[in-house]
Amino acid sequence: MIRPFRTALPILPVLASLIAAPLMAENWREIGNSGSSLDKVWVDTDSIRTEGAFRTARIMVTFSAARPNSAGLMLDRLVHTDGFDCAAHKAAEISTVGYLGQKIVGHSPIVTDWQTKMKTVSGDGTSARGLALVCAASVAAPVGPDGKPRPQFTTGSGIFVDTDGLVLTNAHVVRDCKTIGVKALGVPPVVGAIDTVDPVNDLALVRTHADYGAAAVFRVEKRPAQLGEGIGVIGYPLAGTLSSEPKATFGEVSSVAGINNDYTKLQFSAPIQPGNSGGPVFDRHGQVIGVVVATASTALMASIGMVTQNVNFAIKGEIAQIFMNAHGVRFRTANGDYALETAQIAESVEKTTAQILCMK
Repeated sequence: MIRPFRTALPILPVLASLIAAPLMAENWREIGNSGSSLDKVWVDTDSIRTEGAFRTARIMVTFSAARPNSAGLMLDRLVHTDGFDCAAHKAAEISTVGYLGQKIVGHSPIVTDWQTKMKTVSGDGTSARGLALVCAASVAAPVGPDGKPRPQFTTGSGIFVDTDGLVLTNAHVVRDCKTIGVKALGVPPVVGAIDTVDPVNDLALVRTHADYGAAAVFRVEKRPAQLGEGIGVIGYPLAGTLSSEPKATFGEVSSVAGINNDYTKLQFSAPIQPGNSGGPVFDRHGQVIGVVVATASTALMASIGMVTQNVNFAIKGEIAQIFMNAHGVRFRTANGDYALETAQIAESVEKTTAQILCMK
């Protein structure tokens, strides 16, 4: 279950279209005290974004001293993600995260329909000053290293590796995310924070404070993927274009090595799209044997002079298990004895597959 918390403190709402804020920015600007208390309120000016007719930003309340909230959680600050309707002088809360030191200790559910829950901001307190600062800011589209506009919002997939909400995904899925959200099947998104990263093998662990009651099963290391064996992929590709449900495709292991004989990868034929990265490749027992990482790039296609089809790659399950073992993660393994029908596999694996939401 999600570890919720409530607070009687005045809360100024904050940013992110679907997700909340785990990471601390360096550009917090103080806008005054919260009511008559010694708690201070700050706006992260680097987080201000335009979302259609609205704006979003992060607001932080730092307490004068750590204290328990009404749910008994010790906190020293709250970070809110809020939406703002500048023309109507209104704001709405999207999510709230509670911290003690650098650790997330609790969070509220993420409100996905925040645009419909706007409330008028009145007076001249910190809520009004926050709205004025957010609405007056000059917001430029973020730019990548190549000078081209960078997407403000990207998505990927992940694998629940325990019942405490720890998610395995690709490092590139969560790279440069100011805010991270994790969504399970049929459950509103919750806040996630990067636990550890392996940039060499493109793996990362994202921790949430939610108990989803389901965890993936990895195939034992002594049984690596075999050439020609049937596999499947489940993930959340093309978010915003296709439905919000997980998508399943099936194929075979095409090679037990990646490009340039990279034996940390396997090649498979099941179709994938942007948004599948970080999701599971599973065998006919529903056990994870790989983590989706890439499809054949346009550069590769140009170099060989032809369009490739269903040339896709995954990080081998053994590499993922070594990574998790190195960081003390307790995960499930098995050595399947009988094959399942594809519908049975999909029904099982979709419960342990997450959607990763990244706000740049």
